[in-house]
Amino acid sequence: MLARLPTQPQALVEVSDLRIGVERSGRKPLVLVDTATFGIARGEMTGLIGESGSGKTMVCRALIGTLRQRGAGVLSGRIRLGDLDLARADEALWRKIRGRRIGYVPQSALAGLNPVMTIGAQLAEAIAQSDAGSRGDTHVRARELLDVVRIRRPDVVLGQRSHQLSGGMRQRVMIACAIASNPELIVADEPTTGLDVTVQAEITALLRRIRAEMGVAILLVSHDLALIDEVCDRVVVMHAGACVESGRVEDVARPRHPYTRALNRSRIELAAPGGELVTIVGQPPSVGAWPRGCRFAARCDIAQRDCNEGDHPPLVTVAGDHRTACRYATRMVS
Repeated sequence: MLARLPTQPQALVEVSDLRIGVERSGRKPLVLVDTATFGIARGEMTGLIGESGSGKTMVCRALIGTLRQRGAGVLSGRIRLGDLDLARADEALWRKIRGRRIGYVPQSALAGLNPVMTIGAQLAEAIAQSDAGSRGDTHVRARELLDVVRIRRPDVVLGQRSHQLSGGMRQRVMIACAIASNPELIVADEPTTGLDVTVQAEITALLRRIRAEMGVAILLVSHDLALIDEVCDRVVVMHAGACVESGRVEDVARPRHPYTRALNRSRIELAAPGGELVTIVGQPPSVGAWPRGCRFAARCDIAQRDCNEGDHPPLVTVAGDHRTACRYATRMVS
């Protein structure tokens, strides 16, 4: 039976019991994400955090319909966007959704832009997916988009190619492409990766402004917990292919899953000057070699014997829409 999501005002996207895997000839599929369950409300910014390999990028690819390009697919579960179940969508439907109702900002702006096309040509492609406007005003719209993302000398930039732009400018162009069709949701997969601290702050401020002015929902993937706390309304925590905690940022700041608590304690900005950094002991389990029971049990300081038994614990409600996948959440201390 599919898990029921908590009621969320003006819910835009609901992900329920999503399983993502890679088919293997003569063998069971290699499961990359298991039991991902969360919601994204209209106009809100939701943070998605977790260690590398936890499944965050696979969830992003499921939300923009590009799993097949990586040889993966949805094995079961649902991705509800209004009356549509995108988990069952074919490519014809995705062409109507991707870039129109759901925009995407990738990790690497350099990889996301075509090096042989001008910025103007690439923006024109993004604009062409919109039902608004005509060929005659494409240049005007492209210039407007560069104005929105605060790129100076837009007429010059429209004639340039990606190698002529800085990393921050390339990422702004990718954001311009993502908002070209006034989408309802933007999936931003670590959009500040590889940028210096100053530019990271500028890109983050830009996303916040676009969210406020356009009313668009944003799923922001990041390793930076301080950033998530600062800019997001809600947060979803993933570990070893599963969602282990979710809720409003202020609620998850008082974690009810040991993994979330361990992530918080290992934040570099909380370390004493000159002191040792707190780290999470051990290593996350390898994909395809997940242990029985809770996948964090071997690294957990409150684990009990039964934590290593049965299936991975399901998300249960702590209070309101704060949910945890820990059997012993009541034993958690700050």
